[in-house]
Amino acid sequence: MRLFTRFVAGISIAMGLSQTPCVAVVRQASTTAEFAAALAAAGPGDLINVLPGVYDGGHFRAGLTDVSIRGLTGDPRDPQEIVFRGGVNGIQLSDAVNVTLEGLTFEQQTGNGLNIDDGGSFASPSTNLTLRNVTVRDMSASGNNDGIKLSGVTGFLIEGVRVFNWGPGGSAIDPVGSHHGLIQDSHFRSTVLTDNGSVIRPKGGSKNIELRSSLIEVPTGAGRALQAGGSTGAPFFRFLDGDSGYEADDITFVGNRVVGAGSAMNWVNIDGGVVRHNDFRGPARWAMRILNEQPGAEFVDTRNGVFADNYLAYDGDTWSRAVNVGAEVDDGSFSFARNKWLNTADPTPSGSTPSLPAAETDGEYGVAAPWGEGEPMRLEFDWGEWVIPLDGDDVDLAIPRFAEYLYGWDLDDSFDPLASEPLTSKTVIGPAGAVETTRGFNDFVLIRPADCPVCQTFAYDYDYNGVLNPKDRFHWSLAYGYEGEAPLVDGNGDGVVNAADYTLWRDAFDASLAPEAVPEPTAWGPIGLGAVLVSWGRVRSR
Repeated sequence: MRLFTRFVAGISIAMGLSQTPCVAVVRQASTTAEFAAALAAAGPGDLINVLPGVYDGGHFRAGLTDVSIRGLTGDPRDPQEIVFRGGVNGIQLSDAVNVTLEGLTFEQQTGNGLNIDDGGSFASPSTNLTLRNVTVRDMSASGNNDGIKLSGVTGFLIEGVRVFNWGPGGSAIDPVGSHHGLIQDSHFRSTVLTDNGSVIRPKGGSKNIELRSSLIEVPTGAGRALQAGGSTGAPFFRFLDGDSGYEADDITFVGNRVVGAGSAMNWVNIDGGVVRHNDFRGPARWAMRILNEQPGAEFVDTRNGVFADNYLAYDGDTWSRAVNVGAEVDDGSFSFARNKWLNTADPTPSGSTPSLPAAETDGEYGVAAPWGEGEPMRLEFDWGEWVIPLDGDDVDLAIPRFAEYLYGWDLDDSFDPLASEPLTSKTVIGPAGAVETTRGFNDFVLIRPADCPVCQTFAYDYDYNGVLNPKDRFHWSLAYGYEGEAPLVDGNGDGVVNAADYTLWRDAFDASLAPEAVPEPTAWGPIGLGAVLVSWGRVRSR
């Protein structure tokens, strides 16, 4: 895959990217020397298959274009790792274009586990980077060293990654002057993080980056978990579109669980930024910090952040205060709404009411998250529910057989949980069973059309793929005899799925075959989201 089309709605890669033709050469590596040779020789369209084993780190390549590097784990019942061990960087790529790294593990690096950059000149940024199922762990670094370092990368998708024990003063993922990126379904854990360290910290002119559906676990009291902005040296800034004057812009953290840290959220020299629907557990000193780390410089005074719909549980006995406000910031411009606060040392409403720099709208105090330890986050929206399992174990969720339907989420789909039209989907899998088992870090969406005014449906299109065809009859047959709420296949709405509903579909289908038949309309944009998502639709991210 060269162009990842399943990208978060609203994150558009403002470049002319194109699909790469079929694989030109398949290069296979089973030793360090073979991998180094394959990396050096790889050209557009090539695939490098890396066999299980341990490889030396320290690889570098500039100008890699239209290449996939994939770890082949062998028998799926007994997978073996592909480990790059040691080196300053496990792999460093400069000026990379349309590159995918998948199924690789990096450990014991002294610099950064994985380093992608623009070769020192943003005139030729690395573009269209995909990291999938990549692990960075147990680095041999003691300072400001990152698990995944991105410098001057425009357009990236990072999903299913695991970063464990990066440098104590560094970041799990550190985008510097990087733009248009999505990080999702990932796990970040450190037992060595210090006060100078963080987990995700876009800075240096970074813009339009989102982290979602991910789990962060760091020691209580250690470092900054999430941060938008920072304090970057002047030579390292890379701005888009002639922008200037900010460390970060248009940063979104949504649907994540953060456990531990000294401060859960940090805003530094950023105008705006959105933090919504997160589960913050046990930040030791502050819920958030609003700071200016470029005082006196021509940088925006930190302002206009949005902190809404989050759950935040904290121990008031160790708590300093809800918000740490620094100098040269506009803390009164921040907005707070519908957050649920719980002081575990004093869970009463009065004991859980925080002091905020601006009045909160519809906050709730003394309220715990409705899910327990190891249970998925189930976030309610106007359009339905977003379910986020942030545990490594499989979980079972009860899903009614016909009142809710299962929908696929493939590479041509996109999802933006904060939009009124959150999802595009074209792949119908079929009706859900009474219990659905889902893997950890594999989120999905249930669309509730009754509460989704923009969802438009078509009569008798029983599988809601936007066209009348024999698949509709198949879905009708699955539900035959069902009594109750079955809007997907109950064509006449009488509460019973029977032959009358089949007759309605048959007549409509016959009419659709007539030469003068007008094609069914579509809704929710050019690919017809409304044509698919009616009744509950389950949508997997991967």
